[in-house]
Amino acid sequence: MTAPAARTYRHVTIPRVGRFAPSSRPDLGERLSPNLTFVVLLGVLPMFAQCFHYLNELPPTYLLSKAWPVMALPLTLYAMARMKLPGKAIYLVFLAYAIGFTPLVSMIQLGNGFFDALTTTIKIWPVTYYFALSALLVWMAPTGPRLKSAVLTLGYATYGIMLLLWLVAPASWYNSDPSVGKLMLFEAERGYRIYMPMFFGMLLVFYLTRSFMQRPHALKVVAVGIAVLMMFIIFKQRASIGSALVVIGFGVVASAPRQLRRLMIGGLCLAVPLAVAVLVMKANGNVAESLGGSLSVRQNSFALATQFLGTDVWHWLFGVGATTRFSTITLAEIFGNAQFFIADLGWVGVVFEYGAVGALLIVILYLWGYVAVSKAARRSGEPFAQALADYILFLLVGSAVYSLVLTPGELGVIMAIAVYLDRYRSKHPGSTPPADPDADRSTRRRMMVITHAATAKKTVR
Repeated sequence: MTAPAARTYRHVTIPRVGRFAPSSRPDLGERLSPNLTFVVLLGVLPMFAQCFHYLNELPPTYLLSKAWPVMALPLTLYAMARMKLPGKAIYLVFLAYAIGFTPLVSMIQLGNGFFDALTTTIKIWPVTYYFALSALLVWMAPTGPRLKSAVLTLGYATYGIMLLLWLVAPASWYNSDPSVGKLMLFEAERGYRIYMPMFFGMLLVFYLTRSFMQRPHALKVVAVGIAVLMMFIIFKQRASIGSALVVIGFGVVASAPRQLRRLMIGGLCLAVPLAVAVLVMKANGNVAESLGGSLSVRQNSFALATQFLGTDVWHWLFGVGATTRFSTITLAEIFGNAQFFIADLGWVGVVFEYGAVGALLIVILYLWGYVAVSKAARRSGEPFAQALADYILFLLVGSAVYSLVLTPGELGVIMAIAVYLDRYRSKHPGSTPPADPDADRSTRRRMMVITHAATAKKTVR
C-alpha cells in the first residue's frame, strides 16, 4: 500500500478591489464621456438645424451659422466618399443641379458675375448637413436615448427661453424692421411677437402627441396645450402654427385604433367644410385686411415674379436663378421694388429660382425623406421616430407659404438622426423599450388566460 501523495498549496494574490477591479460603468461605445457627448450634442444640433441662420441681431451665433457649412465640409466630404447612406444619389443630383447649374442660369438671365452667382448658392449648402451630421454622429457614437434626450431638451429649452424673453424683455428690444433683427418684432397687425427658431419646439410637440397616443398621460396633453398656446400668444407665425395643428391632428388620427380612426376621419370630413364656411362668413370678404401687410407683400412679390418669368418656357423649366443683397445687381434693383422677397412665395419662389426641374428634384428629396423616415418609424414603433417623420410632413404642409430652400438644413438633421437611430436600433435590439407597453402587457395577459384555460381542461380530464 503506497502512501498518499503530499498536498501542495499555491499562494494566490487577490488584487485589491479599488486598484484592479473593472469600472462599474458599462461600455456604451461612445467616443466621449456621456456628459461631454450630451453637451456637444446640445451645442452642434442647433447649428445644423440653422436655428440662428437669420438672427442677425445675435452676431456670434449668426456668423457661426453662416460659416457652419464650410466648417463641416471635412465631415461632408468624408460621408460622401466613405459612408453608405440611403438616398445619397438623390442628394448628389440635387446638389449638382443647385450648386453647379443654377448659378450659370443666373449669370445668363440676371447678369450675375461669376463670384456673385456662386454666392447665391450659399443658402442651399446646408443640404449637405445630412452628410456632415451623419459622419459626426457615427464618430461620436452617442446612444440612441442620449441623442433623443438632447433633442427633447432643446425642445423644452425653446419654450422656456421664449417665455422668459416674453416676460422680461422691455419694449425697446422689439423693432419693426426685419432687416435690423428678426427675433423680436413689432407689427401693427400682430403686435409684439418673438420669431423663435421652432425646429426643436415643433419636434417636441409632435413627440408628445405621438407619445400620448401610445401611453396616455394628462401631463402630455397639458404640455402640448401650453406649447400651442405660447405659439398663438408669443410666436404668432400663422402659417407655421396652422401647419403644426394639421400635423398634430394627423398624428392623433394615424396613431388611433382602427375603429376610432375611421370615426375621426368621418368627423373631420364633416367638420372641415363647416369650419371653412364659418371662416369665410366671419371674414366677410375682408381677408386681405385680416391678414394684414404680409398678404400684400406676397401678392406684390407673386405678381413681379410671374411677370418676369412671362411666357418663356425656359424660364419656367430651369428658373432664372437669384441674387444676394451683396450682389452687384439685386432683384430689388431689377424689379425696381424693395418689397420683393422670393422666400415668401413658396413653390412659386422655388420655380422662379430653380425652375420646374429644380422644384421636382426638391419634391423628390422631401417625399423620399418622408417615406424613408416613416418606414423606419413603423419598424421601431417609437414616438420619437414618428415625430421625425411628422416634422418632414410639417415642412411639406407649410411649403405653400414657406420655401423649402429657406432652411434646408432641417431636412438634413431629420434624415441624419433618423438614419442613425434606425441603425442604432438594429445593432442594439434590446436598447429600447417596446413601442406600446400597454399593448405588450395586454398580449401577455391574453397568453396567461389561454394557458390557464388549457391547464384547466387537462385538470378536468
